[in-house]
Amino acid sequence: MTHDLTSEESELLARGLGSIGTGSTARGAGFAARRMRADIFETDITLALPIADAITFTRGILAELGTPVDEELAVDGNRLRAMVGAGGMNLNPTVVTVHLSEAGPSATIAQIRGVAKEGLIRQKAGRKAAERVADRLRNAGS
Repeated sequence: MTHDLTSEESELLARGLGSIGTGSTARGAGFAARRMRADIFETDITLALPIADAITFTRGILAELGTPVDEELAVDGNRLRAMVGAGGMNLNPTVVTVHLSEAGPSATIAQIRGVAKEGLIRQKAGRKAAERVADRLRNAGS
C-alpha cells in the first residue's frame, strides 16, 4: 500500500464529509475536504484463517463498523473497503481499506489502511479507525 492519499480515497472522503450537511453546507464541506490534510495509518496483522474465511469475516466486521463501499477480489489479493466513523463521537468519515492475501493454507495477512481528513485539531481518525478494525479482526480471527 502507498502512504499517499489516492484520488479514490480523496473522493470518498469528500463525499462522506459532504453528506454531513445539506444543500450549500454539504457542497462547502466537500469543497473544504479536498483541501484538508489527510491522516493516513497502515498496519498489518496475520489472521489464523484461510483466505476464504478471512474475506467473509472481514466483510462482516467492516459492515458492523461502517458502510461497505466496494470490494475487489483478485488472484494477487482481495480488497474490501468501508466508510467508518472515527474521531469525536465517530462523526469524522474515514475510509478503511483491508487488503487480504494468503499466507498459507490456514493463515491470511490483512493489511489495514485508515484514511481521514483532518482540520485544525488533529483527531488521528485514520489511525483510530484502522486500529479499531485491526483489533476486531485480531481478537476474533487469530
